[in-house]
Amino acid sequence: MEEINKELVGMLFGNTGLMKSFNKDSYADAFHAYCDRFKPLFDSIDEEYNKSENREAFIDSLASEFTSYAVNEESKLSKRSDKDHFTIDHNSVLTVYMLPALEDSGLAACHELALAIIRQWNAAFTRYTISLGTFAEIDGGFKRKLCYITTAVCESLGKPDDCYELRTLRNYRDEYLMGCEDGAGIVRTYYDIAPTIVNRINKSDNRKQVYQDIFNRYINPCIMMIEEGKQSDCKKLYSEMVYSLRDEYFVQR
Repeated sequence: MEEINKELVGMLFGNTGLMKSFNKDSYADAFHAYCDRFKPLFDSIDEEYNKSENREAFIDSLASEFTSYAVNEESKLSKRSDKDHFTIDHNSVLTVYMLPALEDSGLAACHELALAIIRQWNAAFTRYTISLGTFAEIDGGFKRKLCYITTAVCESLGKPDDCYELRTLRNYRDEYLMGCEDGAGIVRTYYDIAPTIVNRINKSDNRKQVYQDIFNRYINPCIMMIEEGKQSDCKKLYSEMVYSLRDEYFVQR
């Protein structure tokens, strides 16, 4: 049990560098290598689960130990911004690698563990919540997920999923932004917060105006900068959009 707890913690901590491989060209290989590395752990969890007289308690205990470790690590940070970065960075690995790997193992024990981790993690880290997704869902909808806000804006304006604005920003993300030193971090933050932002905007009475404002203030100017070859200027505005929308719609006060 102690060894399983240790290896489970190792699935997340020390693996934030994996997010550098979170792009359409390298994610699949990185994910499968990650799964292969932890397959013996999955088998051990499943074996202990099947032997346990109280399977629910066994799973809850694993999830509790895992979450407690994370809470303890986060408590070592004093600044609110550092705590936020800690949560966002580890949420990214959880939602893109760890939880999908547990789910895609095909083992009942790992599926139940993924659900238990989500429950306990969200109870402990209430500012930024996580949910369960599979590798197929993430990889198959890769482009759409990373342009979640832009897609919502374009749909609100009656533009199709393959409209010029979406194609231009997707290409910019893949060909320029992901190659910048801090670009991958911007994309990670965007991926983590975008669905929540869109959900909250959609619940507002003035959502059409909000989407129009986002288009006018951020998306259209970004397109113009890309067309003019001003990629670095676009990155500044793109980053401003991500963090401005996070502060307005995502961070719970």
